[in-house]
Amino acid sequence: MGDAAAKSAEKYVYSKEEWLESLLLRRISAGYWAVGERLPAERKMAAELDVSRNTLRGALRRLEARGLIEARQGSGYYLQSTCLMTSSNVSPAEESDERIMARLEAAYLFLPGVVAMAACKITDVQLAELEECTANLSKAVFSKDISEFKAQARRFFKIIAGGTKNQIIDEMVSSFCASSSLMFPGFSSFEEAQQQKLFADYVLIFNALKKRDSEESSRCVKIKVINTCVAFSELKGVALPFSIEQARQEML
Repeated sequence: MGDAAAKSAEKYVYSKEEWLESLLLRRISAGYWAVGERLPAERKMAAELDVSRNTLRGALRRLEARGLIEARQGSGYYLQSTCLMTSSNVSPAEESDERIMARLEAAYLFLPGVVAMAACKITDVQLAELEECTANLSKAVFSKDISEFKAQARRFFKIIAGGTKNQIIDEMVSSFCASSSLMFPGFSSFEEAQQQKLFADYVLIFNALKKRDSEESSRCVKIKVINTCVAFSELKGVALPFSIEQARQEML
């Protein structure tokens, strides 16, 4: 089915943004662009697809949240990854609360080792980028700019993954962090004190990496994921996974 036929069949099922997200996902899956390639300019793409630029931007933000594309200031959007192109990713539907918690549990088991490795290999330039990112996270929390907070949180872990100097780990971290739910599930619904606590976890991770302390870096990431799980569990009434509950009890 061509793009025009797909649009006709789907426009009554999804919102314009969801339809456009689904279309762009199919194009990425079909190899329209190579990883690292710049996507067409907004004006050109909006005209080609017969949508408004606002609708296009909304769809692009959805793809960015999945970790598939990256926005570069003053330059546009670039294809970052195709590793998320599975049947469960093509649907624009949001993940269930249970799946979000499962993703968080996977992050708890995987990310500490990644960050510990990065502590040994991260460069001064990457640490400077991470410091800037941490400052931007603080500004986003203060201004209640959730969209910016999401973007900076994704960038935070992307920089750390780059510090491992391992492309496969980099891609896996992108996959873990593609769902905005991983770093900030329900963040805008949390009380201000809870938001500040979750932000403080990023500061602790940065400080541990700055000291190049592998053990402390790993511990801080575990605390960050546990705190996120607990906050999400309290917000949504979802049970904590066994590994997270066990780790939480050990922290008490």
